[in-house]
Amino acid sequence: MDGKVDWNQLVDALRDELQEKGGLIRLLDQQVQAVYRRDTHQNGYLEEQIRLQLRVIARSTQIRESILRQSASSFQLSEDVRVNELITHFPDFVRPLLEALVTEVDRLSNRLQERLGQNEGLKQRFLVETASGA
Repeated sequence: MDGKVDWNQLVDALRDELQEKGGLIRLLDQQVQAVYRRDTHQNGYLEEQIRLQLRVIARSTQIRESILRQSASSFQLSEDVRVNELITHFPDFVRPLLEALVTEVDRLSNRLQERLGQNEGLKQRFLVETASGA
């Protein structure tokens, strides 16, 4: 396998995953606004969009993981090698980019988990207040 193709594919997969996760952040921001406006119709629409975006993210994550496994195999490493160790096998000039993208994917993944929980709590509070007539 050509090393250049490997890192280009990995960079593309990481960028795609970041873009899709950024799209989910945007939807979550819109949902917060809809909840504060008590716009149940818009919230319902956004719920569906969020579910669809989560599926897109799952697919992009699977693609990235597949490329990581293929890269590990091409470097004759175990498929479950840590990504930071795998990156050391790529050319020196691309390592900082890969490290930055992997770090950002991890950071955004953690942020998304927090945001999904926050939005869920906000929606529950909104639904309780709406149901009680507050």
